[in-house]
Amino acid sequence: MTTYSSYPAYIFGAACVSRGVMASLWPREEYGHMGLPLEADSAAAGDASAGLVSPLMYYKGIREISYGATMVALQQQGLDKALTTFLGIISLVRFGDGLIVWRHGGPELRYRAWGHWITGAVFAGWVSWRWTR
Repeated sequence: MTTYSSYPAYIFGAACVSRGVMASLWPREEYGHMGLPLEADSAAAGDASAGLVSPLMYYKGIREISYGATMVALQQQGLDKALTTFLGIISLVRFGDGLIVWRHGGPELRYRAWGHWITGAVFAGWVSWRWTR
């Protein structure tokens, strides 16, 4: 049985929880961090900062918190194979998030897709390393 260091799971788990808390507490700011424009607001049509915050941003916050909590819980329980599988799924989600930002973020936010793809690649690398040990 291979034993992995618990530190990466706790660090990445805490990072996901932090990102989720940020999205839940400051959803307007999270749009820029994520790489998507605010929803259109007909009353303030030329002012991007006056757009509407979609309730979906709160879903994003909950999703991130649940990802982080799951990483920590699987690590705490010593479920290495389950954690590795979950990391693979998260990696695919990050690549999907990047694609959404690339297609819908507009020219000024499109570069943010790379942050999602890099995070996905880091998780994919972590999965690959864990599977080869």
